[in-house]
Amino acid sequence: MENERKEQQQGRTCDGGVTEEQINKWKALHKHVIRIDVADRNDLHIAYFKRPSLETITAALKVSKSDEVKSSVILYDNCFLGGDAEIRADALLFMAASSQLGNMMTACVGSLKNL
Repeated sequence: MENERKEQQQGRTCDGGVTEEQINKWKALHKHVIRIDVADRNDLHIAYFKRPSLETITAALKVSKSDEVKSSVILYDNCFLGGDAEIRADALLFMAASSQLGNMMTACVGSLKNL
């Protein structure tokens, strides 16, 4: 009983069993890997994503005009590398992760200079 209380107070970290070795393999294959943490009460849910391809961005933008959630599903499903599967299954966890995943689109900043 005491262990259960301690686990509830500290919460769980759910990362789908992803190891540093796996993360390094993803980095070698995809170059850029991001980690999204979603806190739910005392639990921490972790998922890993690669950058979207141009095809994925095109598909997500096309659908976003009529259904933003469906657009988030496309982006999530095509960029997900591993981590806690519960994020994809739970609507609130999914929306929190998708919000952060959308921030990936503005991670790069371009500039224009007249010469």
